[in-house]
Amino acid sequence: MTLPEGYVQSGEINLKKDKRLVVLLNILALFVFVLVFYLLSMIGTLARFGLTNISGIISLGTVAILVGLTIGILLIHELIHGFFFWMFSRSRPVFGLRPLYAYAGAPAWFFPKRQFAITALGPLVVIGVAGLLLLLLAPLSWILTIAFLVALNTSGAVGDLFVFIRLLKCSPTSFANDTGEIVTFFERP
Repeated sequence: MTLPEGYVQSGEINLKKDKRLVVLLNILALFVFVLVFYLLSMIGTLARFGLTNISGIISLGTVAILVGLTIGILLIHELIHGFFFWMFSRSRPVFGLRPLYAYAGAPAWFFPKRQFAITALGPLVVIGVAGLLLLLLAPLSWILTIAFLVALNTSGAVGDLFVFIRLLKCSPTSFANDTGEIVTFFERP
């Protein structure tokens, strides 16, 4: 909970103040969603012979199910972040929802670079691997739904990837503090 002596702030990503960044990340997320959904649909089609007709009737019930699954994947994504925050700190993380993003954080903690990288990429890796396995194993009728959810999670991880890329610029001995909306990086000068 205490930053080691000799460390100073070396950078910050502030979603509370930088609304332009929030909008840009959401625009990028939309493009990522479309690309990943298309690619996963094609992978599902190629990997699973017999999946030839991917069109379907979109009903109010289908839309309601997709909205429910969207909320579910959003919650699971943030809970995975929260799990890793808890695993590394043994403290309860904080969670929040804003109009253009959801978040998990551990405001009282300073995480070493490696732990923070695992926490940042956790949902992308866990849900991505599970989704790819399900594409290969689930019934054919679920392929598009699985592709939709994995694409949604991947697009939702655009901010996490942005934070991770910034973290890569830090020294191996750096620390990060994540309040949920503000990630601050600390390094020795």
